[in-house]
Amino acid sequence: MSEILELETLKDNFGDDVETFVQILDIFLHEVPVDYQLLKKQIETKDYENAGEIAHKIKSSYRLLDMEMETMLLQEIENRAKAVQDTDEIITLYEQFQTNYDTGIDMVQQTRDAFASKS
Repeated sequence: MSEILELETLKDNFGDDVETFVQILDIFLHEVPVDYQLLKKQIETKDYENAGEIAHKIKSSYRLLDMEMETMLLQEIENRAKAVQDTDEIITLYEQFQTNYDTGIDMVQQTRDAFASKS
């Protein structure tokens, strides 16, 4: 069986509104890959100020879905970028985020599909 997300935060905010879950997951699947590419570009060009802003935006999406590891990594990227401190660690943190990125997107897609089949 495929692993799907529990979505406790969404359930706390929206009850068991499956249609809302599917809409939120669709938005995640549309916006996060675009923002991920922007984050990658900003880090590659060492534009840490903008990387921090993008990490903040992406972090909010992951937090909403209770994806704690990704949320923590993005928070650390954001913190270092905003403080312009330990910027060499931003690359390491991004690489850790990147390692699980595809698996996370797949999990969100599986979760979306599971909820869509219930509606």
